[in-house]
Amino acid sequence: MLSIYWRTPEGTRNLVETPFATETQLERYLYDNQDILGGDISIIHRQIQTGARQGIPDMIGVDQDARICILELKNVEADESILPQALGYAIWAETNPDSIKAIWLESKNVPEDVEIDWGDLEIRIILVAPAFKQNVQHMAGKLGYPIDLVQVRRYCLESDEMLLVEFLEQSRAPKPGVTKVRGDWDWAYYEEEHGKEATAEFREAVESLARFVKRKGWSLPYNLNKYYTGFKLGNKVVFDVGWWGAQSWKVRAKLAEGTGADLSGVLWQYRGYQRAFHQAIFDPKQAMASAKDVGELEALLEQAYKRVAGV
Repeated sequence: MLSIYWRTPEGTRNLVETPFATETQLERYLYDNQDILGGDISIIHRQIQTGARQGIPDMIGVDQDARICILELKNVEADESILPQALGYAIWAETNPDSIKAIWLESKNVPEDVEIDWGDLEIRIILVAPAFKQNVQHMAGKLGYPIDLVQVRRYCLESDEMLLVEFLEQSRAPKPGVTKVRGDWDWAYYEEEHGKEATAEFREAVESLARFVKRKGWSLPYNLNKYYTGFKLGNKVVFDVGWWGAQSWKVRAKLAEGTGADLSGVLWQYRGYQRAFHQAIFDPKQAMASAKDVGELEALLEQAYKRVAGV
């Protein structure tokens, strides 16, 4: 049994685990606090509990890789039965792109600048529960879809709350094809999709950010995704280099809206803000020269780090 204690100058207090009473309560909490899921997901649909439209997942989202996210929640420890239920939703979404598109068009929370390939819909499953039985971890990777297992446990002390959020690793089914570097995507894939010149600029920007991170002494490993390369604190993206069309790219950072809007430097300028993902966008003015020098962004990148880290 896990016990959480809060130590202050006034003494040590015991935090009491306060589970969510119902799945609806957990669903509402996640909808209102979407950064719990890592900051790369925007929920576009939350099913009203009326009994209508049976078979549709209670929550549907989209991530920064333009994948449709199927969210399945349990307010108690989840056993193996959660997997066929989630698999059924994923298959439904993949085989009914017109239904997902209708939900997308009806939603008021669709992220700007995310384009879904409706002819080749990509699905990601996200399971959320206070705990998962061990077999769920072993079996999850065999579903054939990208899947996240997220344990969320809530502890309370008077009016304060503390959440323990853990992203579990699971055995993944082997995929055919060449071995990828650090995940499903690599630089060769980028070159094939975006060209050698644009990929060289993109990679230089990533490596410039990596050098900055190393100078600061931060633990922010980066990984390549289909449409962006993100620097993460735990499971939360702090900043990234993202593709913007076929051959353009930008740097994006998790900042409060308006932060950095006055930036107009020699190499970088402010481009806009993505409210769905809570990130500011910065545009390189001189391609490779900007990629090699992120100095004008460093103060803003540090703000993003402190914001995500809670400093």
